[in-house]
Amino acid sequence: MEISKKDLLKETGISYGQLYRWKREGLIPESWFVKRPSPTGQETYFPKERILNRIRAIQQMKDTYSLEELAKMLTPEVSNRMFTEEDLEEFSEIDIEVAALFMDVMEKDCFSFYEILVMMVISEWNQEYAFSQNTRMALIQSSAHALTHIHSHEWRMLLVQVQEDHYVLALQEPAASTNQDVWYWLDERMKILRSVSLQELSSQMKVKYKETFAFTFDEEVVS
Repeated sequence: MEISKKDLLKETGISYGQLYRWKREGLIPESWFVKRPSPTGQETYFPKERILNRIRAIQQMKDTYSLEELAKMLTPEVSNRMFTEEDLEEFSEIDIEVAALFMDVMEKDCFSFYEILVMMVISEWNQEYAFSQNTRMALIQSSAHALTHIHSHEWRMLLVQVQEDHYVLALQEPAASTNQDVWYWLDERMKILRSVSLQELSSQMKVKYKETFAFTFDEEVVS
């Protein structure tokens, strides 16, 4: 779904000048500005969910960080630092039992940033829905398998319920430059309980743990 520039400015309360300043500073990707013909000439449109989430993040952090710091925090790249078992204890979003199961299933005790994000997602769901031991293990095993394919932030994790059973679904979202939405169809017996964007979660965690881990945000992850 897209939103026009006119509607974007109205909904967010920002000015035309602010929008294009943030574009020049690299806070908003140029590829998100898509020009389309209109009765009056041309109109600029944006991927709605992405631009609204990005502007909210900028508004929340602009008084705390410089525009240069924000540009690094909001880019999709992350540090290629690996996180040890001791590091996991620093993340309040990660449940210790969930982390232990991930270590058992993946047979390692050092994790990438993407793996940390997925642990956070499963931990949050586990806390909210109080999964049984079997369900928790099944979700972690499925997530561990999905992680063999996840090498970027452009993924969305969904918690799906079918009758009394729960499943995890990982969807790769289109690159921002394509300005496309993710379309999928589910059997009516399936209910989506939660949906989490890894890119949005990543931006939040970069800010929260900036000082703790001294992330170098402009380094590419080695896949």
